[in-house]
Amino acid sequence: MTGLLYRELKLNWVKMIGFAFGMMIYPVLFTVIFATDSGEMDIMTGRLSILMFGMAAFIAFLVGGVFQDAMFKDDERKKWAYYITSTPTGIKGYMGAKYLIALFWSMLTVTLLVLCNSIAADANLEIVDATAVYTAFFCIQLFLRAVEFPLMARFGGKTGKTVKIVILVALAMAGVVYFLFGDTSVFADMDSFWEKVISAVEDPASMKKLCFVASILMAAVLPLYYLSYRLSVKWYLKGAENYAR
Repeated sequence: MTGLLYRELKLNWVKMIGFAFGMMIYPVLFTVIFATDSGEMDIMTGRLSILMFGMAAFIAFLVGGVFQDAMFKDDERKKWAYYITSTPTGIKGYMGAKYLIALFWSMLTVTLLVLCNSIAADANLEIVDATAVYTAFFCIQLFLRAVEFPLMARFGGKTGKTVKIVILVALAMAGVVYFLFGDTSVFADMDSFWEKVISAVEDPASMKKLCFVASILMAAVLPLYYLSYRLSVKWYLKGAENYAR
């Protein structure tokens, strides 16, 4: 598998640099803004930093997800599928390399976000440590890849994307139905809702609870990620029949 990992890095290093720059431009920009503030921030500025770093984290994971998906699309060729099957490491090694690169990329994203947050917090004590939020994003990203990768392996990139979109649309429709007929009193006053969210992020006790929840999510998503890998290995050759060439 080492050779396949090297192959992934060799083929994708330009993409990695480009996507790393794209996903970290906002976290680094916000870090510079808050770290160069010579005075102590007021409460409103501190709360603004929560929203800004949260948005930056969302964009970072979103951009990183595009890179993770792109790794599969580049190898959608029947000749490659049959060739990799005949190698000593086989499909297990090939898929294992893809899954490890995706996992390391998500870990790198969390590490860089925590680093930016720490640098800004060292300069301004009002900035909240959002490590638990980044970890939650990490778990969500791995969950999405765990769902998407087997679909891409079985049906190909385009069809797999379509199936995932159908699933997301179904979930969105379920959300709409809930908002139409369910209990939406918590969202009745959006100003009050966001006030509660920001207050929870600022409260150390609430963040400890969030860290605990994030740890549970981590413990749950990693076995799911491994199960996803096993499904991708099982379905890969069947999916290769859908490749155009």
